[in-house]
Amino acid sequence: MKKSEIPIQNIYYLLAYAWDHFRGADELNVNESQCPDVHNLLAMMLGEGIRRLSTQGMDKGYRQFVEETPRLRGRVDLVTSYRRQTQVSGRMVCEFDELTADTPPNQILKATCRRLLLSTSQLAPDNSSQTRHCLGLLADISDVRLDRRTFHRIQLHRNNRHYRLLMHVCRLLHDLYLPNEESGSVRFRSILDSEVTMHRLFESFVRRFAERHCSQTKVLQMKIKWDGTWTEDVEKFLPMMRTDVTLIRAEKRTILDCKFYREALTTHCGKQRLHTAHLYQLMAYLRNKSVESGWETVDGILLYPAVNQHLDLEFTLWGHKVAIRSIDLDQEWQDIHNRMLEILA
Repeated sequence: MKKSEIPIQNIYYLLAYAWDHFRGADELNVNESQCPDVHNLLAMMLGEGIRRLSTQGMDKGYRQFVEETPRLRGRVDLVTSYRRQTQVSGRMVCEFDELTADTPPNQILKATCRRLLLSTSQLAPDNSSQTRHCLGLLADISDVRLDRRTFHRIQLHRNNRHYRLLMHVCRLLHDLYLPNEESGSVRFRSILDSEVTMHRLFESFVRRFAERHCSQTKVLQMKIKWDGTWTEDVEKFLPMMRTDVTLIRAEKRTILDCKFYREALTTHCGKQRLHTAHLYQLMAYLRNKSVESGWETVDGILLYPAVNQHLDLEFTLWGHKVAIRSIDLDQEWQDIHNRMLEILA
């Protein structure tokens, strides 16, 4: 679908559901002046979150410090002290733990704020001002270089779980980050230009929506085993089959495959057709899963975002009911909500 067709308010709702942070339509006031694009939306979410942390209390953790000090504390490193002859000046090398806000999550917040301010992608005035204010709130936090490993090292637990949304925001901005090493400039590409990122977001949105609103349904991702025989040296080459969303109800079971493509249909010789690979993939899931007890009549759904025509196709292949659905993300959110309930029913 065309990127201009998704209102920024609906992008916010998709993110809020995908990150399991949806609390209602009035949680964050998303307006066009402050959020003309997604990277401004993320900047606003980041700024609001950091300001909230500064009043509620930032994450703190113990860090080990080593320093020469006239006041003995922690463990005195006698060997190093005498090697350096620090005792001559009445000082000793001490190792001690200290509670500090200079933790990895806060370091990521500060590094992301710096990137936003250095970006050649234009921040709205309110977002720019708020980001500068947040940098001031994080003045005592160390500067770090962000990469994928930085995010993998983050451990969220009961005491800092309120950082989860902010870490999602920072990670998405990192994924959209496009540095120019020659000019030294920085910009953020639009999330809507990346079908891989939008597919991941759309899939997570659908799954979280189902978990929240389908009360009598078990919602999960599922690995499917191939129905066949092979030797161990062949197994490592077989592709993994993992569903986007699987719905288990008392009366039926459904495998739902999400596809975020600019066009849900292909055109050949002037005629529109479904994507062959998409249909083959869904049928592979259905046929291989149906050999298991209780899954003999599993049905399938291919779900696309809005295209230039409404898709509501139903047919049967190899004894399995198959539906092709589309959802228009350019509607009012209540209409999207109702359409999702209809599809997942």
